[in-house]
Amino acid sequence: MLKLKMRLAGLASHHHVLLETFLVLVACFVMTTQPVYADVSRLQDRSLKVEKAIQGVTTDYVFSFTYATPAPVGSVDILFCYNPIPQDPCYAPAGLDLSQAVLKSQSGETGFSISVRSANHIVLSRAPTIVGNTPSVYTLSNVHNATTSISYSARMGTYGSTDASGSVIDLGSVLTQMTDEIQIETQVPPILKFCMSREVSLDCDTTDDVQFTDMGDLSPSQTLTASSQMAVSTNASQGFSITVNGPPLQSGLNSIGGLKTPTPSELGKPQFGINLRANTQPSVGKDPDGSWVQAQPAADYNIPDQYTYRDGDVVAGAPEVSLVRRFTVSYIVNVGATQRAGVYATSITYICSGRF
Repeated sequence: MLKLKMRLAGLASHHHVLLETFLVLVACFVMTTQPVYADVSRLQDRSLKVEKAIQGVTTDYVFSFTYATPAPVGSVDILFCYNPIPQDPCYAPAGLDLSQAVLKSQSGETGFSISVRSANHIVLSRAPTIVGNTPSVYTLSNVHNATTSISYSARMGTYGSTDASGSVIDLGSVLTQMTDEIQIETQVPPILKFCMSREVSLDCDTTDDVQFTDMGDLSPSQTLTASSQMAVSTNASQGFSITVNGPPLQSGLNSIGGLKTPTPSELGKPQFGINLRANTQPSVGKDPDGSWVQAQPAADYNIPDQYTYRDGDVVAGAPEVSLVRRFTVSYIVNVGATQRAGVYATSITYICSGRF
């Protein structure tokens, strides 16, 4: 008899040889702005910190973001305009001057230098290099603040070329505003509420904080099941999407692979899969609930008694505003008679992105 357990968060070490399953669920909040094109990714976790947010003074501007697309990047374009929408005309903020700016420091994705400077425009350039998901920070010194109290934005985009020409890879905007009294650190407002646990309330105000489920013994004649819940609400005009991320179950060189297409649970075959519906084969899960029915599971995860798992898939989303919706994720694991013993583990991260 093979013993399996499931952890919703955290891993424990075991010194006896058991077949075990661990799932770590991580809720991530991602803030996005309206893309120029529907298929352009957004720079993640964007922020702009103005060290001295006082009109007309010279100070440092600290840009922070995470590249979204693992592609060769040769330049970062930063354009200051009153309006943050990339496809709208750009009107330079009154008094702002970056023509004497210096790249004071950089971390994360590095190797950049300033190749273009003007009153409201900076281009950072380097030899094109593939970016990862490392948070990156770029500090520009000797920036002369705008002389207006009207808020203005930094439109940012990444390019494969070294001169910010060609097709944009990732884009995004942040807003800032000058005052006479306080320092302002601004970031695009999230306007997004997302929570996860074994059980959560519709409004995310309460969760059970349960991180471990003992799943008992498993043999080739028995299916392991578990479930978790996530709730989301947003007033983003283009709704939201939730992706699932993580490798299949692994123990050293051995694995229980994810199901690539919607497939019924079948005893005696190595299977790992999920869906977001109520199921009878086996009996696990619930249908989505909450009043905003336009939020639905993705097609391959919306079939009762059919399970799929592909790293990076969108598992649920909505095309417009969705203020209250809860999803129950059902997990199934099957093994064959020849499955090698071991601690089979994976970390699963759910990322919720609002589309503004």
